[in-house]
Amino acid sequence: MRINLTSLKQAMVGQLERNDVVANNLANLNTMGFKKDLLFFDLVHGDSKKDARSHVATDFAQGPLKETDNPLDFAVSGKGFFTVETPDGPALTRDGHFKLDGDGILRTQQGFPVLGESGQIVLVGDDLNPKDITVTENGEIYLGNEYVDRLLIQDVEDHGDLKKVGANLFALKDTAEPKELEKAEVHQGFLEQANVNPAEEMIQLIEIERKFQSMQRMVRAWDDTFRRAANDVGKYY
Repeated sequence: MRINLTSLKQAMVGQLERNDVVANNLANLNTMGFKKDLLFFDLVHGDSKKDARSHVATDFAQGPLKETDNPLDFAVSGKGFFTVETPDGPALTRDGHFKLDGDGILRTQQGFPVLGESGQIVLVGDDLNPKDITVTENGEIYLGNEYVDRLLIQDVEDHGDLKKVGANLFALKDTAEPKELEKAEVHQGFLEQANVNPAEEMIQLIEIERKFQSMQRMVRAWDDTFRRAANDVGKYY
C-alpha cells in the first residue's frame, strides 16, 4: 500500500482553512450587507510535490431585507453598491446603515463619507430632522421638498474584480473600473442582512470536524504501525 503523508497533510490543512472561512461567515451573521466567503481548491497541479493551492471567493447573492424605519438606513436590492470615500480612494459597500455627523455629512458607521453623484452628501438645515430626509427608489435624496443629490450606486462587470478590505468594504482589483447604475433599486428604512444561512454553515462545521478527526485517526494508526515496525526490525539486529 502506498502511503502519501504529504497528501494527507494537505487535506488536513485544507480542512483547517475551510474551518476559518466558515467560522468567519458565522461571526458576521449579524453584519449588515456582509457577503459570505467560499473556499475552493485547485484539483490539477503541475508539480505534485507542491502544496495544494486554495482560493477564497465571495458569494454576492442578495441577502434578505430587514425593515428598520430608520430614515438613514438604506438597502440596495439587486445589483449595485453604495460608494464611500476612504483614505485609500473610493470603496463599495452593501451596508447602508448610515449616520449624519455634526456638519451634516452622511457617513458610514466607521466614519467614511457616503458619496453622491456630486461628491460627499451634505444635509444641512435649520432644526434638521432625519425624518425630513426622503430617498427615492432610484437613490435621489430630498430634504423636505428640496433635491440634494443622488446616491452614487455603482457596480462592476465581474464581481471577481472586487476584494474585501475590511470595515465591510470592497475595493477594486488592478485596473477594474466601476460603472454607475442608471436604474438602482434603493429602499429607505431597510437594511440588507448578511447572506449567511446559519444552518448551512453549522452543517459545514460538523462535516469539517468529522473529516479532520478521521484524518487524525489515520495519522495515529500509521504512526503506531511505523513504530511497531521499527521496534520489530530492531529485534533482529
